[in-house]
Amino acid sequence: MLRLAWPLFQETLLRCLPLGVLAAAASAVPNAEAAARRAAGAPRYDGQWWMLLAAVTALVLICYGAVLRIQLHQARGERQDAMAAMRSAFASLPFTLLFLLMTFAPLAAPAVWMSARGFGLVGMLLLLGALAGSLLMFFGWPAMVAQGLSPWAAARRSILLARPRYLQVAAVVALLLAAVLVFTQLAGIFLGSVIMIAGPAAQSNPNWLAASRWLMAGVLAVPVIYAGAVSITAWRCVAEPPRA
Repeated sequence: MLRLAWPLFQETLLRCLPLGVLAAAASAVPNAEAAARRAAGAPRYDGQWWMLLAAVTALVLICYGAVLRIQLHQARGERQDAMAAMRSAFASLPFTLLFLLMTFAPLAAPAVWMSARGFGLVGMLLLLGALAGSLLMFFGWPAMVAQGLSPWAAARRSILLARPRYLQVAAVVALLLAAVLVFTQLAGIFLGSVIMIAGPAAQSNPNWLAASRWLMAGVLAVPVIYAGAVSITAWRCVAEPPRA
């Protein structure tokens, strides 16, 4: 599946990269704001911070939803520009949020248990069970994008598609996470080398710091776009097989 998704990734990378960079850069803002507040001695998580987090979450989901739409149209032999994809992703944002809440709701139980009792055997089993359940939602977001389904209908559709292929879905997700982790580690080593070569003078320059943050966002966006290509390719293999 990872190999099958590679042509789609190559065909859509340039159009999706600005969206991925924007999402990656925005996702770092809440943590940076919290760190700045802590350094200034101000409360880290006040009402303004939570509003910022909500706005950033919405922007990130719109960007990633647009990436999926661009890749889906490309896989069907069509073409969709980024602005049209973002408008469509913005219109479906409430449904996307609801579906993601449904997807990760099983993680609430192990989170509560581990916060109260620590990470023991029971906590580990609860976490593994929650993650196993969440895998059944693998096809849900592509189903919403491709067929305009409601979150409930997309969840049912995903479960019906993923349950008979559960081991294959788990293998794809595991391989994808491993590939993303390796890519991120290699990118971190590369950026660390660039920073060391630049020297202390460049590291204290505001322009250099801004450029390095955008470069990091660009590097982190690439595996996310590839993950989108994998999910769209997997969806089309099980739900939109090629006609003979």
